[in-house]
Amino acid sequence: MALDFTLLTAEQIWGDDKGNGQLDVMKKYGTRVAPTDLAVLLGGFMTGSNNRTSEGDLTCSPWTMSPYYNGSVLCVSCNGRMEDCSLYSRGISVRPALSPLETSKISPSGVKAINGIRVVEYGEYPQTIADEQTSKELERRLESRSLRPTGKNYTFDSTGLHDRVTPFKATAYPEYELNGKKYIRVPGRPCASFSRLSTGEQVEKGKPYWVQAQPIEWLVDKSGWMVSKKCLFSGIQFDTRDDYYGNFSKTFMKKYLDTYFAKEIGHEEIVAKREQERHDKILSGLSARLEGMTNGETIDAIKEKLKAAEKGRKVPTEPKRMEEAARIKQVRQARDVILKTLQEAIESKDEKLVQEIMKLDIVRYYDSRHQIQQEKVQQRRATRRTQRKQADR
Repeated sequence: MALDFTLLTAEQIWGDDKGNGQLDVMKKYGTRVAPTDLAVLLGGFMTGSNNRTSEGDLTCSPWTMSPYYNGSVLCVSCNGRMEDCSLYSRGISVRPALSPLETSKISPSGVKAINGIRVVEYGEYPQTIADEQTSKELERRLESRSLRPTGKNYTFDSTGLHDRVTPFKATAYPEYELNGKKYIRVPGRPCASFSRLSTGEQVEKGKPYWVQAQPIEWLVDKSGWMVSKKCLFSGIQFDTRDDYYGNFSKTFMKKYLDTYFAKEIGHEEIVAKREQERHDKILSGLSARLEGMTNGETIDAIKEKLKAAEKGRKVPTEPKRMEEAARIKQVRQARDVILKTLQEAIESKDEKLVQEIMKLDIVRYYDSRHQIQQEKVQQRRATRRTQRKQADR
């Protein structure tokens, strides 16, 4: 299931009139935020002066989810202050956030600190412009049709940047791989003449740029909230209605976050990969335990011993009986571990893990016990039938 992304409120960014409600990350990092190169290429407005973040990057203007009294939306200006913005603007950038409920569902990596703030990595998104040599190589291979697509797409709005009437027009940008790194090709559409990339290059309208997909960095608040360190994209209208009074769940921005962004950062792929790693660890542990217990003895041989022990048979000599009893005890222990793991997988409705366990050779231990139990049931039923017949006589 995709994550439920949102935007920060004005109170979380600046606090209320008394300074309450402001997130600790906003106090430490500051309210100014930088855009990714992708956000600039998609038409995100950025500072034309020397406004910079606490890390020294030029800033942009992101949406909040808070309404203004006149029906517009509150945004963060390039100097970090509060201002109201039109719902129709495509030049405002997006800085996604996750609530504590959502962050409890993920396991980020790459922990580091900036200004005393915990910074983690989770998901992947196109962010940084490729260097000139790489861009030329990507363009050359694309023209020669030798560039390999990954099969993944990123979706943005191709409607004119200053068109306030035409609705969202979804356009998929395919991802390609070169030398183990992933890129998308985006035509530049500068919001203003001072729109510049992280390289200092001025964005040219219509020129194709290659943008590398990279791990997303998130600032982690002590309350559990996470907000992207940079504005990740732009070019998306907040809503198509004439005014907004705070129902963010009904806005087009929320629909875009749910429909496209949440699915394209790779969350579901991360979950599936980690689930498979967990499965592999469980299966490997079971196999290792059995290998250590059986000491290379065949499953069929141990199965017969197990059946014999369950039926109460004895071996001819006392030393041999004691040796076999110890071996049978080991087998039972290993079998019980498998059965317990299998039962836990069934109870948790982890159907994939159940199937993976059932496919392994080790499940024959389970089949052995099941067969023995069925034989005992049949014996008891036969005994009861015999007793009833004798009683009837």
